[in-house]
Amino acid sequence: MKKDALYFLISIFFFVSCNPKPKPFPAQGLNNLADSMEFVLKKNQFYIEEPKSGEWLERNKERGQTFTEYWNKNTNIPPVRTTEKRKKIYIQLYGDFDKTQLRLMDSVEQFLSIFYELPIERLEQKSLDSTNLDTTNWRVHTRNGFQVKTGFILDSLEKNLPNDGVLLVSFTTTDLYPNKKWSFVFGQARLHNRVGVWSMARFGDKKAMKDDIDSFNLALERTCKTAVHEIGHIFSLQHCIFYRCAMQGANSLKEIDGHPSYFCPVCDAKIISNLNLPLSKRYENLATFWKNQQQLETSYYYRKSAIQIKRLEPYENSSSITK
Repeated sequence: MKKDALYFLISIFFFVSCNPKPKPFPAQGLNNLADSMEFVLKKNQFYIEEPKSGEWLERNKERGQTFTEYWNKNTNIPPVRTTEKRKKIYIQLYGDFDKTQLRLMDSVEQFLSIFYELPIERLEQKSLDSTNLDTTNWRVHTRNGFQVKTGFILDSLEKNLPNDGVLLVSFTTTDLYPNKKWSFVFGQARLHNRVGVWSMARFGDKKAMKDDIDSFNLALERTCKTAVHEIGHIFSLQHCIFYRCAMQGANSLKEIDGHPSYFCPVCDAKIISNLNLPLSKRYENLATFWKNQQQLETSYYYRKSAIQIKRLEPYENSSSITK
């Protein structure tokens, strides 16, 4: 019996020591925000399934970022944060937007203002075509047609980030590519320069969005997912590997559609502690937003979470949150 027990202990030690995937939260009970959120919300979440061939985590063996690592004081680059002077999200539109796409953008801005609890301001719209671009910044792809290089837009955003902006991000109706090796990219951010860009070109047909409410809502959901993901990167969140989460990486539109529109408890705890966001009230507002967009599954998740998270309200201003 003792021999069997010894073999059991050795096997457990081997399994733990050889498993490189870190625990998302420190095992400290309910004495900080991250632990508490996982405890309360875990029944609403689903761990990531084994990635299928061609999916992001199958091609990119990422380690992930725990809540503790996000706030690690020993790192040379602390998380991007708001300041008394810099606390506004600026948005820049590039390209041609019809009335339907502009209405969609209004909803995206409303969503971001609720999700991040920061004021949103839209800058003057800019055109984007080959006549005002250097030949090194655009191409006509054999399958994808006219595309603009993300670096051109990101360079422009860096130069025009307002002094009171914590970040400046761009939406465009034009397809994007980061370099010659890539056929396209949904979006790209420069974390430490606090700028990002993403394209709506693949999120829905313009005519279908105008004539069909389901097509409009699908394009809105895809745009919100990409926007909240890229802004999450600017606030120093890395790709999520622990749960199904809006911060997961994606190689295709199908993979984006399979991701939820919300952050998992790990990533939400990071952004909540960074921006000092409210708990249940924020979830209630997000539930209402998604209900108005007829996204009832997402709305139900936030509504249920708001009810469950109310027990964490005493932790909202807890000094045990690591900063």
